[in-house]
Amino acid sequence: MLPRSIGPLRLETVDVAKPRGAPVLCLHGLFAGSWVFERVLPLIAARGYPAAALSFRGHPPAPPLASIGRTSVAAYCHDAFEAARAMERPIVIGHSLGGLVALLLASRNLVRAAVLVSSAPPGGISVLSRPLLLRMPRYLPPLLLSRPFLPTRNDLDALVLNEVPAAERADIRQRFVADSGRAARQVALGVHDVPLRSLRAPLLVVGAERDRFVPLSVARRLARRYDAPLHVARGHGHFLFAEPGWEHEVSAILDWIDALPAPVRGPASAAWTGEHASVNRARP
Repeated sequence: MLPRSIGPLRLETVDVAKPRGAPVLCLHGLFAGSWVFERVLPLIAARGYPAAALSFRGHPPAPPLASIGRTSVAAYCHDAFEAARAMERPIVIGHSLGGLVALLLASRNLVRAAVLVSSAPPGGISVLSRPLLLRMPRYLPPLLLSRPFLPTRNDLDALVLNEVPAAERADIRQRFVADSGRAARQVALGVHDVPLRSLRAPLLVVGAERDRFVPLSVARRLARRYDAPLHVARGHGHFLFAEPGWEHEVSAILDWIDALPAPVRGPASAAWTGEHASVNRARP
């Protein structure tokens, strides 16, 4: 059975009676929570992988955190590290900021494989596109002063929810919560670098064709840097798992996981040292 809590942290889980593969841990992005994966977890479990979605500290269903504005990317990584240890080196799927956290987990050999979906990039790859830069001035105070912030309705609709049906956006916006100005600043400045040599887990990079928050160009650069396969979600935006046709993209991700070497995707009880993880071609 997967853990439903780790200290103050909460996980949404879907167990599998007879697992055929390692557990899968899902990590959300800024302003969100484990609810992002509520429709994804059953599809993962249907393939035989026990599935869990972690809510970072201060994110629903956990209570709000008064110091959320000062929370660092490293703090969110710590939450994910605890979950990964409890789940015995899972496969990880990270969306947006959760993608960067997933990459950092992979660099510490805490996961068997990582899928980076519309991922915030590590140092050396800028996420600051023209649409972001045009809207950034109003958010500079919370970013510079490490205060909580939440994008406006118009900015969420324009950058994050642009491919979600208009009639469904209000319900999603109501679930978003204020998040860390400090963590957002760290992502914008590329504080966390992940050298290729530090990775011992295979990667899949997923980018969305119409993503205005983390442009497809970021995913392309991630795939080139880590010599990883790139899956392009055609016709999709940043909030992929709430958009029409999301099931097809999740199926593509699960097909990639199914194709991993057996020692990588095998059940949690199977021995795993990382020696079978050289799926991405190493560079000199």
